[in-house]
Amino acid sequence: MGRQFEFDLKEPDEILRPHRFAEGAHALPVLIEAEAGAAGRARRKPMAVRPRPAILPADVAAEDAFRLTLLQCKWHIAANIPAVIDGREVEGVHQMRVGFRRLRVALTSFGGDFRTPALEALRERAKRLSEKLGPARDLDVFVNELLEPAARHTDAHAAFEQLRTRAEEARHTAWDYAVTYVSSPAFAGFMADLTEALDRRIWFEASGRGKITKGHIAFEMPAVKVADRMLDHRFRHLKKRGRHLNHLSDGERHKLRIALKKMRYTCEFFAPLYESGRIARFQKRMTAMQDILGALNDVVVARQTLQKLVNGEGPRNRAPKPEVSFAAGIVYGYHLDRANKTWTRGKKVWKDFVHTPPFWHSDTRH
Repeated sequence: MGRQFEFDLKEPDEILRPHRFAEGAHALPVLIEAEAGAAGRARRKPMAVRPRPAILPADVAAEDAFRLTLLQCKWHIAANIPAVIDGREVEGVHQMRVGFRRLRVALTSFGGDFRTPALEALRERAKRLSEKLGPARDLDVFVNELLEPAARHTDAHAAFEQLRTRAEEARHTAWDYAVTYVSSPAFAGFMADLTEALDRRIWFEASGRGKITKGHIAFEMPAVKVADRMLDHRFRHLKKRGRHLNHLSDGERHKLRIALKKMRYTCEFFAPLYESGRIARFQKRMTAMQDILGALNDVVVARQTLQKLVNGEGPRNRAPKPEVSFAAGIVYGYHLDRANKTWTRGKKVWKDFVHTPPFWHSDTRH
């Protein structure tokens, strides 16, 4: 929120520097080769990679499920490195950010026994890395999904051309910034630290500081018991966020959207442990609500982006022009009207969703 379009690529960032698990610098090409595979390297323009369905045996223990889930999140991030660096693929930066979000949610989806200081530090670093990709993603959405649809509904071509030029310049700068960070030793260091943490199973080390019995019991319990508890927790928190739906501010709706994403990712992580038919109904309604909140969030992003573009907060730091302000007003008005209609429908979708029977409450496990 409130990100700038001008970047200082020499700015030190202590949180992003390699930390305790990476003793030496890991070359990024080696990381790409190890994680992305020969098929991805052979493509002329690497393509974005979506997350794969979770792989969990029905009788898996919590600790094994935790490690498998984190490994899949790590793979998803690494698989999109070529699409960002070599392909500058719009979907690539989006999927990498999704990978970081899924990793952060996974680190909090198995209970307190798995939330060690070292893993919390990795989660914070993942958040910061994802934020570095935010401006590029916001401007991709603005140019492709917000600016152009509005431009097609007006004859003010000259004004829109000036706004488009500013947006594309800001977008190019944001992408340069994103590629620089994904290519950096800090990024490679994070991936190396995450790999070593998983290889060493550092959550066991944390449980060994005191009485290890409790921690080991939690690690060895059936993952489905952890899933039942965590899904209940996520769902209660989500419904609490959606209370007084008609009176939510933009910030409160954003928090509801984040809670919904956490619920969705947690459902995806634990999906193999439950009967697929019941999951499908729940996820369909949840996805519909997420799409509505995403459309509303696009209006907030549009407002913030337009303000920066009109005020000249781009690469050339140009002064506002009446034509640019005029085009910005059309874009914002167009999407605000659509958002109001979307929100009217969203209230019914929310009611249907929160009254959907939770699939983890019934005898639906494999």
